[in-house]
Amino acid sequence: MTEGKEKRGWPVPPALVVWIAVAIAILVGVTWATSTGLLTWTMAVDARASAQDFVSRYAIVAYAAYVALFVVMALALFPAQLWIIVFGAMVFGFWPALIVSWAAALLSATAVFLSARGALAGRYREKAGRYLARVEQEFQRDQFSWMLAMRFVPVVPYFVSNVAPAFLGARLPPFMVAAGIGVIPYVAAYTFAGDKAARVLDRDTPPDVASLAADMFPVMLAVAFLPLLALAVKRFRRKPVTR
Repeated sequence: MTEGKEKRGWPVPPALVVWIAVAIAILVGVTWATSTGLLTWTMAVDARASAQDFVSRYAIVAYAAYVALFVVMALALFPAQLWIIVFGAMVFGFWPALIVSWAAALLSATAVFLSARGALAGRYREKAGRYLARVEQEFQRDQFSWMLAMRFVPVVPYFVSNVAPAFLGARLPPFMVAAGIGVIPYVAAYTFAGDKAARVLDRDTPPDVASLAADMFPVMLAVAFLPLLALAVKRFRRKPVTR
């Protein structure tokens, strides 16, 4: 017999509710912008065509600038990487964007980790200090498991998953392995989202609201998979080990 009552959480993961709300807000926002003329189909198509033309002419520069932007945003602790991934998929195509975005995500995580032990240690400690004591015990219990799980379970802000291991004594190689594995789901999901958006722009005429919603429904499912994955990882890590 257990004492007390088991604490019940939400029947639906809060993160999933947030993602659905964001998807609906984006759909409504795009519909409003197009209906008022603030954003036209021609503007979107021309902007993408110009970006693709630049990539075809200066591929090395384009990929290098994309990775550099990713790293700078990460070092500044500015959470815009997901939108960069979407844009990259719209311009580069699915497979090139998937590869370069994965490499950029891994490189940026590594840059933040190393900077937390170097020039930006003071600033990062100030930002992450209140989280360090909270996660230190669990981190020391199983460093690799923690570094991997924090990529899936949004218990702490994303940047903390990069700076906390640096402050708590993790070695660089295990950190890079955990980061390389852990970024795959969200990089793949948002690359898929960008690729679907690019396919919509490939049409000769703009879609109506119903067809746009149908086109983007798989994207909503892919993005909704991320918090569900986080919930599964969280429950698995809480499952008691029987000996």
